[in-house]
Amino acid sequence: MRRWIAALSVLVLAGVLSAAIVRRDAVDGWSSYRAMSERPTAADRAAAAAFLDGRAAPAARFEALFGYFLAGFVANASADFARVDYTGLPSDRGFRVSGLEGFARTAPLLGAWIHSGRPAVIPDPASGEPVDLVAVLRQGILAGTDPDGPSYWGDVRGDDQRIVESADIARLLWLTRPVLWDRLGEAEQAQVAAWLLQAVRAEITFRNNWDLFQVVVATFLDTVGRIPQVERNGYRTFIANLRESGWFTDGPTGEVDFYNAWGISYDLFWIHQMKPDFDPAFLVPALVESGRLTAHLVSPRGIPILGRSACYRTAVPSPVLAASMLDPAAIPPGLARRALDATWTYFVERDVLRDGSLTMGYLETDLRLVDRYTGPGSCHWGLRSLTLAIMQPPVDPFWTAPAVPLPVERADFRLDLPKLGWVVSGSQETGEIRIEIPANTLPAAGLEDQSLSMKLWETLRQRPARPPNDAARYGLNRYSSADPYGSASGRP
Repeated sequence: MRRWIAALSVLVLAGVLSAAIVRRDAVDGWSSYRAMSERPTAADRAAAAAFLDGRAAPAARFEALFGYFLAGFVANASADFARVDYTGLPSDRGFRVSGLEGFARTAPLLGAWIHSGRPAVIPDPASGEPVDLVAVLRQGILAGTDPDGPSYWGDVRGDDQRIVESADIARLLWLTRPVLWDRLGEAEQAQVAAWLLQAVRAEITFRNNWDLFQVVVATFLDTVGRIPQVERNGYRTFIANLRESGWFTDGPTGEVDFYNAWGISYDLFWIHQMKPDFDPAFLVPALVESGRLTAHLVSPRGIPILGRSACYRTAVPSPVLAASMLDPAAIPPGLARRALDATWTYFVERDVLRDGSLTMGYLETDLRLVDRYTGPGSCHWGLRSLTLAIMQPPVDPFWTAPAVPLPVERADFRLDLPKLGWVVSGSQETGEIRIEIPANTLPAAGLEDQSLSMKLWETLRQRPARPPNDAARYGLNRYSSADPYGSASGRP
């Protein structure tokens, strides 16, 4: 008996020592993350009801969504607003970077509200207390870029997630320039610019949509005279990946996915917004073509989602809005609003609003679809379509023009896109949209759950261990809005 006890003691000690050794590589702040609510809260349901109220004007419905995300921003922000720590699953980038993501990916929505001419001081929908949006954003940016302050976002190094977030900080500053950047003191401007310049000058090895983050930041700094000459090598490198219809491969391995909608077209649009005289002969036609194609990928019954980062799904209509802003004759405002409305209505009806944020999946939080780099706040790239909408004042034709039906609502269609390797089809009767990829051979590949060994390793290492599910994301020969990833990802 004593031998068994001794042996068991040795095993327990070995396990404890092993865990201690492994945890040297633990993610920063692993125990600081808070779990997301399993079901919608009363506030979530109230926001959904306000948005889905068909009696309200379009602008008022989306302003209700804005209010919901503003309340979530305020409720989860640090005292100085430099960090916003939403509930959700941990990221391998660490808790401090997750807080930066929470700020950087939500703040442009607040900036869009200010940019549109709406009141900059508004009641917090949760508490009723007045929120001065300009003061909040100013405080957060100055605290986050102060290298001597407790909330400093950190130095930016090569292949650093801060490079990604710096592009949204640049967007925010452009949107609010007259009331924020232009009113900063010289030393304050220098402080913010110094942090952004780190992102421009950092070495990156990710030759994909990351090329554009640095271009966005450099373009903003160029417009405010804080960089002598904009280096646009990353831009030239990236646009060489153009396939067709304004869509690109996302890097050297040749994937084509919805990063074109929520990332690539979005960044190209902002480069043009900040510096309209830079390569308009390429950018404007590419963005309009992207808007046309993307309109064919949106249905009131879902999106034929494929690829990684599924939780950005509410940003899919972004290219339609961007194209309409650039060329309303090509993409009528009513069509852009219909794409936005169909997308957000589909997902809000299926309970994606949670704790002042968005669930971490296609519908509900779904660990099978959460990448290791995805943490609380990451999914607020999904706010990008809402940001483009809120930029436009309530009297703009975007809000007042009659709705124009989506392509799938008007007729059956088929698009042959040989350079993308896709055949896109839509059924007016069912609302289903399909992407067929003849080069792929898999008819089905179910999404794998996190295995027991992954759970154990995640607990010991305190780092995310997520099922890759690459076959379901990229390898199927058919993707359908009716059956995301070929395996019902969340409730229908």
